[in-house]
Amino acid sequence: MSLADYDAVGVTLKASTYGVVWFLVLLNLVPLLFILSVSFMPPTEFFGAPHIVPYEPTLEAWTSGFAELKDNLVNSFLIGTGTALLALAITIPGAYAFARKEFYGKKLGFYAIILAMMFPYILLVIPIMGLWNDLGLYNTIPGMILAYQVFVAPFAIWILRDFFETLPKDIEEAAQVYGCTQFSAFVRVILPLAAPGIVAVGFLAFLTGWNDFLFANLLTTGTGPVPAVPVLYGTIGGGSGERVYWGKLMAETLIIGTPPTVLYLVARNYLENAFTV
Repeated sequence: MSLADYDAVGVTLKASTYGVVWFLVLLNLVPLLFILSVSFMPPTEFFGAPHIVPYEPTLEAWTSGFAELKDNLVNSFLIGTGTALLALAITIPGAYAFARKEFYGKKLGFYAIILAMMFPYILLVIPIMGLWNDLGLYNTIPGMILAYQVFVAPFAIWILRDFFETLPKDIEEAAQVYGCTQFSAFVRVILPLAAPGIVAVGFLAFLTGWNDFLFANLLTTGTGPVPAVPVLYGTIGGGSGERVYWGKLMAETLIIGTPPTVLYLVARNYLENAFTV
């Protein structure tokens, strides 16, 4: 092959790469644009000829959707934040112990935690409903926060334990040489170094509390602290077969999806550092 042939092959490969990238971008972007477009369409316009730009844009779906969701968004925020804070309070000491300390049953305990991650949590719904009802935690925000620890805590310990293991022990020992107690060395040295992993676990725990449908639907009633996601299911029709107001459905989907997206953009650097260790 001549030099010109090699250049032609290089150009072809480069063009093919760009073509694949743009195809993947459009594959994700077009549905999002369609969702955004439908949220501004009046109900009668949606059932006409397919189009992206609304002929008569309206904010009706957004105003009615936000009015319906505003209280539930507060519930979702409280549940997600509480789930994240409690998960961190439980799992940071636990993960540190599994990473740094030696104690009887350490390996067996960690394997049990890994096994718990593979357990089908749907089997726990009925027992938790009965137990929570007996304890007065059913249909309460604290009950929701505690219920989510069942499957948030195992993966949080798993992630943080691996992260703590990557941190050099010499730094912690040096801090103790210079006068820190073991606890103060942990707080002042280890925790700042582990910030990417802690932020990642907090974000994933918040996302669990914010996005979950199964527990949110079964552990609350219409008179209790219902999160936003079950309300979205109600907008679909709740399985009743009623006609769906698609514009409102799309607007509520975007409203519910915005806070986690903003939180991800804020914590993006920490998340990248946490999963590239």
